Amino acid sequence: MTARLRAVFLDVGNTLVRDTGFAQKLAEKLSNALYRVAGLRVDQESLLKVWVELDAWTQGDVELWDLARVMLLARRLGLTPSARLAELLYAAVVEAYMEGFEVEPAAPRVLRELKEMGLRLGLLTNVGSYDVVKLRMQKAGVFDYLDVVVASQAFSWRKPSKKIFEAACFLAGVEPEEALHAGDDPQADIAGAKAAGLRAVQVLKYAAERSPLADAWIYSIEELPDVVRAIMSS
Repeated sequence: MTARLRAVFLDVGNTLVRDTGFAQKLAEKLSNALYRVAGLRVDQESLLKVWVELDAWTQGDVELWDLARVMLLARRLGLTPSARLAELLYAAVVEAYMEGFEVEPAAPRVLRELKEMGLRLGLLTNVGSYDVVKLRMQKAGVFDYLDVVVASQAFSWRKPSKKIFEAACFLAGVEPEEALHAGDDPQADIAGAKAAGLRAVQVLKYAAERSPLADAWIYSIEELPDVVRAIMSS
């Protein structure tokens, strides 16, 4: 017998929010901060290249906090990452995230409907800054709908690590088979959720490819409440 659904987790990037020019905003704000604080001029293309190269500091499913990333960035540019410089660069990254992504228009309604179904509701996201998630959800007016926010920066593990899905379920007080995860990424969201024992719904609007592992597929999160209702009534 299939376990009763008691919790729904949602991915953030390309699921609840969409990219509206993050890379450009990031390059602009880091470039401005470096010149203002250190007098260093770096072209934006080079900054983005170094930013991506810093992924080499992560291993497997381990997250790199954006504060640590900007310190490594400064060092790669020949600067000593003083506390003041690191804080200002980190603030620039947070600003870039806030300005370079927008919440999907349907998100507030979707989260409200899911909450009204009596479900425990959470976010489960790979992100280098919990602050970004909190500020974005507060700005959208949906933060109070959330029972748990599981950001990889806070837990160190990234999806598709089984550990971060297990942590989300533990915090929500449910077993994996009582939870559903909705997201776009075939590996991080769908394969990760299924390997951890959760049901998985793939959101295809910004997905790179369709996953054969998903329990259901939807174009956008607008369709998620109907899919959840169908699962709960089956």
